Amino acid sequence: MTIHTMKQTSFEPPVIGEWRETAEASLKGKPLASLETRTPEGIILKPLYTANDIPEGQEERLNAIRGGIGRADWTLLQETPETEPAAYLEKTKSALSRGNGAVVYTGGWEKEADSKVLDELSALITEVPVYIRCSPDDPFLSVFGRVPDDRRSLVTGYADVERTADLSRRFPTLRTIAVDTGSVHMKGADAVTELAAALSMAAEIAEEEDDFGALAKKLFFTFDVDTHFFTEVAKLRAFRLLFKSFSAAYGEQEPAQVPVLARTSLRTFTLADPYVNLLRSGNEAFAAAIGGADGIMVAPLDSLTGSTGFSERVARNVQHILKEEAHADRVLDPAGGSYYIESLTESLYRGAWELFLQFEEQGGVSALAADGALDRLLGEKKEARIRNFAARKESLIGTNIYADPEEQVQPASGADEPKGRFAEPFEALRSALHGSTVHLIRIGTLKAVKPVADFAAGVLAVGGIRPELSPLFETAEEALGYLQSEQPRYAILCAPGDQAEQSVRRVLEGKPADTILDAAGRFPDETAASLREAGLNGFHYRGQDILDKLTEVKGILEGGTQR
Repeated sequence: MTIHTMKQTSFEPPVIGEWRETAEASLKGKPLASLETRTPEGIILKPLYTANDIPEGQEERLNAIRGGIGRADWTLLQETPETEPAAYLEKTKSALSRGNGAVVYTGGWEKEADSKVLDELSALITEVPVYIRCSPDDPFLSVFGRVPDDRRSLVTGYADVERTADLSRRFPTLRTIAVDTGSVHMKGADAVTELAAALSMAAEIAEEEDDFGALAKKLFFTFDVDTHFFTEVAKLRAFRLLFKSFSAAYGEQEPAQVPVLARTSLRTFTLADPYVNLLRSGNEAFAAAIGGADGIMVAPLDSLTGSTGFSERVARNVQHILKEEAHADRVLDPAGGSYYIESLTESLYRGAWELFLQFEEQGGVSALAADGALDRLLGEKKEARIRNFAARKESLIGTNIYADPEEQVQPASGADEPKGRFAEPFEALRSALHGSTVHLIRIGTLKAVKPVADFAAGVLAVGGIRPELSPLFETAEEALGYLQSEQPRYAILCAPGDQAEQSVRRVLEGKPADTILDAAGRFPDETAASLREAGLNGFHYRGQDILDKLTEVKGILEGGTQR
């Protein structure tokens, strides 16, 4: 076939009906709906999206999103954690020379800086942008007092400081009105709730201002970005639509471009296997870049235990890779036009706007926070996510799955440890159970029993429990001899499906009276009830709430009785 012939070759246009028939056949009796998934926001994700899924008004929507984003590039806003002012200055200059895009300060100075440090920093923030997030009495704010009057207009960037600091009046080009949804994010908010909370916070600020157009020129938003990649891309895109609608309610049909800063989430960070945190933050930073963030902050992989020069450099280099290798800074809104992303963006936009209106009917987010309603809402959402992790519908690699029971997990350090991480209940169990052992009684051939025993060992590993593997037994009688010899407090019987029920019953008849026995595997309800009546404590099976199960195991190992 010549190249000319190849160019003339075409394919029949795909037909959705043919795809549906093929998909249903591959599912072997399961309905096509079994491929659908529900997001924490309650949005049903389909296995296939087509042009028919793009909502009406596509051109107008794209114009609003891309006009809101403004540019493809973004600013690196990597934190410079340091308590000593002179050392902070040197680290900041080093970070800037290595590609950081701003002077970044998020609190921490333990004393006043000397005049030389203040003068150098004041000169620096007239040359590069600045990002600060601190209290109004923080000693860093003395830097702004050293900027000469005729150079104040050169200070650009973002200041998340209580407005009593009066930076807005003295620095006209510095954005000083911040809306940060970090607190609701860490308490469990999903994407829709975060977006609605952001608008409600902005509405409270707007009520205090006379000129919305002037307010928009001082305003900026900060969102935490979770590991749900496509949802987070759509969240940042949906915010551009929401802010346009929000501005229109105040009479601004074409509002000024308002920056959106993105911060990789700490609620998905774990103390166990901390290098996985690098994968999480890399995924989140990529979502922020694709979603059109104006500035991105990537948390170092060991943020929970105290970052190092190495981890801070790696976090900064995550963004360099996105720019220099992935070229994510060269295309404005690269997700635009995707059938899936456009549908998801519209769903988040509509859901967030509806929830925002509900918030406002109840007095706004501050009123909801004051009477506890907001915390109750967020608590329910957080608990639902934790139960998803407990059932392994979502993964925290190294924590709720693929855990290493031999790993000595380092405790979190510092008074500023973020509260609300999804891994916290798993880590609490692991801390209490680490170093414990549980006997796995294996009946059957290695090939047949290994998957069962590996699953049970994997659940135990989540709690830091080391499995004590028995020899392979051909019969239940051999297993009983082992139990009589070892006299374990607690054991899990592992046998292949065709031997499981019979093996469990035989072992229950002759096991030591003080040994509490569980079985690995899921049994029909009637069989499970019968085995419990015969003396079986319980089961380990896929889809089980492993937090509940490990809490039960903890009680047994600490001297409690079976449930």
